Amino acid sequence: MKRKSNTTQNREDAAHAMPNTVLIGIDWADKVHAWHCVDPAGNVSHGELEQSPKEIALWIASIRQQCPDARIEICLETSRGALVNALLEHDVTVYPINPNALANYRKSHAHGGGKSDRVDARLILQFLAERRGSLRPLVQNSPLTRKLAALSQDRRQLVEHRVDLSNELKSTLKTYFPAALELKPAKMYADFMVAFLLKFASLDAAQKAGATKLRKYFFGVGAKAKAQERVELLCEANPLTTDPVVISTCSLKVESICAMLAALNRSIREYDRLLQELVVTHGDYPIVASFPGAATKMQARMIAALGDDRARYTDTVSFQCATGIAPVTTQSGNQKFVSSRWACTKFLKQTFHEYAGLSISRCCWAKAFYESQIAAGKTPQAAKRALAYKWMRIIFRCWQDGTCYDDQKYMQRLRKNGSHLADKLFPAAKVA
Repeated sequence: MKRKSNTTQNREDAAHAMPNTVLIGIDWADKVHAWHCVDPAGNVSHGELEQSPKEIALWIASIRQQCPDARIEICLETSRGALVNALLEHDVTVYPINPNALANYRKSHAHGGGKSDRVDARLILQFLAERRGSLRPLVQNSPLTRKLAALSQDRRQLVEHRVDLSNELKSTLKTYFPAALELKPAKMYADFMVAFLLKFASLDAAQKAGATKLRKYFFGVGAKAKAQERVELLCEANPLTTDPVVISTCSLKVESICAMLAALNRSIREYDRLLQELVVTHGDYPIVASFPGAATKMQARMIAALGDDRARYTDTVSFQCATGIAPVTTQSGNQKFVSSRWACTKFLKQTFHEYAGLSISRCCWAKAFYESQIAAGKTPQAAKRALAYKWMRIIFRCWQDGTCYDDQKYMQRLRKNGSHLADKLFPAAKVA
């Protein structure tokens, strides 16, 4: 550990010393991390740490050797990644902080905007020392919860990648083979469409194959009902272009995209299989399975979003804010603005927003609430966000109490409390 000379800054850092605790701030990077440390005696040190299991283990061991009975508390600007995974292998407490929080904290110390890794490491240490009481240490979920979370997020990334490739495929087909789009697949990444384009990457290739081979192909992929219609469409279609350069290059591009789509389709199905197999074994499965409209993938995402630590959120509002569903209110004097919350994890926000949309067709009161929001002039997205806000109160309560959701019981409560939704849900009672 590299010792720092006795300067004014050194004395200020030493003032952050805590009994029986080693405080460390790390400004992490890809290969080399800058760190700043103060031990229980007030000794200040700093240095750089290479991103390797061996170097990290030796660094932690050297700290323990100098402070054998002290707790090691480390603060950094991430809650995941290689460094976090390595640190959690040792008996240390990790405090992840939001990069925006440190950016604003840095501005309060350096108005000019200058920064360096070494200075950031010291500021992170300072941030930890000053706000340790309000920071939450990183608590790992159970292996099953973490696996469901990783599978759900990775699957989502694959789906988004598939959407991007599908859009690129559609755009490319428009430039040289628009007749393929007239086949009207439910999705551009549909297995039959991908297999068709891998076999017939151009209109010329399809027409040269002839009606018999095309008909046989559509029969083979289970599209018998529309086979004749599609065969006639392809055989009678006029080419958009006869330029051999355009056709050959675009055909190769389409084949490449379709090969990737075929691989993605297989991978996503494997993710679906694993999620379906694992989610039913989780302790919170009965709770998430009780929410109307939540199928396997959404159930896994809810479990990942909630986690295992029921003390993670102090109340419903903190839960709604953390996921980004709760709006942000800005007030100054007589002015007041309400806007969407962007400082949140996108995956969590998507989870509850999308669940709200799924619940509309499966839950009477959710549909009535959504329709009332639309009637009040809200956009569909704003109406779903408002519905998600309402759902999250219910989800949080069920999760905290360990109880399953009862739709009939909730609707009866709406009626008992005189909710405006009761008029739509129980029209007969209103007439009576």
